[in-house]
Amino acid sequence: MAGNENDSLTTKQVKFIDAMLTEPTIEKACEKAGIARATGHKYLNIAAVRKTLRIKQDEMMDKTTQMLYLASSNAVSVLNDIMMDSKVNPFIRTQAAKAILEQSYKTHEIFGVVRQIEELRLEIEEVSKGNQRVTRTQGVIE
Repeated sequence: MAGNENDSLTTKQVKFIDAMLTEPTIEKACEKAGIARATGHKYLNIAAVRKTLRIKQDEMMDKTTQMLYLASSNAVSVLNDIMMDSKVNPFIRTQAAKAILEQSYKTHEIFGVVRQIEELRLEIEEVSKGNQRVTRTQGVIE
């Protein structure tokens, strides 16, 4: 949860933040929170409001991601069952296999990119500290 950030926010700011999480536009969030549009835009310029909104959005995305992981696992099981069922039309079985392979490749590709970003982040931290760094292709650089 947002934690202590809520302590410095007014009731209307909290109501606006909650509306921002459920409404498609700032205007509709302002309407739902019972504030003027200009006030909503003013709130978005307040660091504590932005931080709390970002934290709550991250929490929502974490929950959504957890649900997607579970659904993905179930979906792969269904596709695998279809792919392995000899009674199912061969075209459908092939499509199920193709879907599994495509998603496996995309997942592998994404993990590779994430790994590279993490390696680059660590290298940047080392350079920022003034330490030596090791690159994958050049060895040690001073």
